[in-house]
Amino acid sequence: MVTNRKPTGRAVSMPAGLAAGAAAALGLTLALAALVAKLVETERLEEGGIGYGVMVILLLSSFTGAMVSAVRIKRQRLLVCLLSSVVYLGILLSMTALFFGGQYSGVGVTAILVLCGGALAILAGLRGERGGKRPKIKGAYR
Repeated sequence: MVTNRKPTGRAVSMPAGLAAGAAAALGLTLALAALVAKLVETERLEEGGIGYGVMVILLLSSFTGAMVSAVRIKRQRLLVCLLSSVVYLGILLSMTALFFGGQYSGVGVTAILVLCGGALAILAGLRGERGGKRPKIKGAYR
């Protein structure tokens, strides 16, 4: 596919972009988890709502990590977003193995949410490539 963009030289390598996306996703995960914990502590969120909070955290963190990776790498958006989601899921699984002794419960739902977050990042970039500009319609000559 031919594009009209000139190379700027600002794209980073694939591992560096994926690392930046994983760092962004983990940072957002920790911040949102602290926010949910504070909401539960102040009793603005019931204990039954923690699961919904975790779902939002996983979607937003995966989406943000994939977007950061895609913006930094600047090419192969589909592959980059999927790889970023897989890296984030791998980090979550390794944290589960490290802190919870490998007691994997709810991994399927977590994987679906994380991969959906990456898919949303793919879809978010589709509109920007084609643009929403319409050609000007010239009026009739008088």
